Amino acid sequence: MDFVTGSTAIVEYREGPQPEPRQAATPYSSGERRRMCALCDQELVSGSVAGNSMAFDELVVRYRSKVLRLIASTLGPDAEAEDIAQDIFVKMYLSLARFRGDASFSTYLYTVTVNRCRDELRKGKLRKFFSFDEWFSRNEVSHPTQDNAQDIDSDERRRAVRRAMKSLPTQSQMLLHLREIEELSYKDLADIFDVEIGTIKSRLARARERLRCQLQPYLTEGTFPGAGDPE
Repeated sequence: MDFVTGSTAIVEYREGPQPEPRQAATPYSSGERRRMCALCDQELVSGSVAGNSMAFDELVVRYRSKVLRLIASTLGPDAEAEDIAQDIFVKMYLSLARFRGDASFSTYLYTVTVNRCRDELRKGKLRKFFSFDEWFSRNEVSHPTQDNAQDIDSDERRRAVRRAMKSLPTQSQMLLHLREIEELSYKDLADIFDVEIGTIKSRLARARERLRCQLQPYLTEGTFPGAGDPE
């Protein structure tokens, strides 16, 4: 995969009818590269906004490895760091015109990277929850065997759990979401719902049991929860 640069991939992400950025001659001469290297970040930002693709290329060169390290340290070595980093730099490029310079470019970039990592972590929690295999195992309930689960597509599993969740009372849905996905503590949940911690635990136990009951026909017979109901 070619990493995003100011002169190639980034043009495809420009929003709306905008003039094409001025293209620097490629390959860039060593003198041009040295000139870019001598500029500070703010000068490179200004050059990028003005359409100098080399200026943005230099920003990517300066910070790419740092962004990749931050992603890997936050999401783990198996994260699709290259793809995530490319998306981050695309977002940076599209927002440069709105960058006021109140903070340094590096601070702005790290903020965007941290926020994206948080989004990825949350999506990971969602994928984990809606796969339901590990969730069932964690709650000591029989989960699909190799025979009846090997052909179940992960998207189908998420769809089944979402439908099962919709069948639960609103409070049960909120409790499961806040506890299993947002990972709020029992104390936080008790404060939110203005009840004792013991009450939260019992309500969660009932919510999990209801969810298991809703999913049981799907696990044993392949029948979707609320089959025939609109999604």
